[in-house]
Amino acid sequence: MSRLFAVAISCCIATVAIADDQQATSDYLLHCQGCHLPQAVGVPGHVPRMNNFLGYYLHSEAGRQFVVQVPGAATANLTDARLANLMNWLLLTYSAAQLPDNFKPYSVDEIARLRPNLEPDPEVTRVRILQSIAVDLPALASEMGSNSDY
Repeated sequence: MSRLFAVAISCCIATVAIADDQQATSDYLLHCQGCHLPQAVGVPGHVPRMNNFLGYYLHSEAGRQFVVQVPGAATANLTDARLANLMNWLLLTYSAAQLPDNFKPYSVDEIARLRPNLEPDPEVTRVRILQSIAVDLPALASEMGSNSDY
């Protein structure tokens, strides 16, 4: 009986994970892809790339907050739960290798707390945060430097 229960629970968890991935994929297509393009590659000099880069922001608390507070994320017509799911999916799908070892997924409560503080000057703040991360973590500086045009 307990083995059957464990199998049933595993199936339910797998179904929820697939549903969350499908929802995040759909939300990316509807709310992010228009600017960040398929595969989250961005447009050099205009739209930051997320692919192989977004995870670097999470090496600082300011960066972690910033990626939720940029206008495209903060004002997306999504519930806090769906935005948390989308952010975690983006990070794990497109930038897992750049995440800090102690990565903690966004929670719904964290999204709800951060989101109302809309970033007024994303470009200036983005550069400041990335420069700060490069100074604080020199080992990341060369990795991030190859994406300086974003």
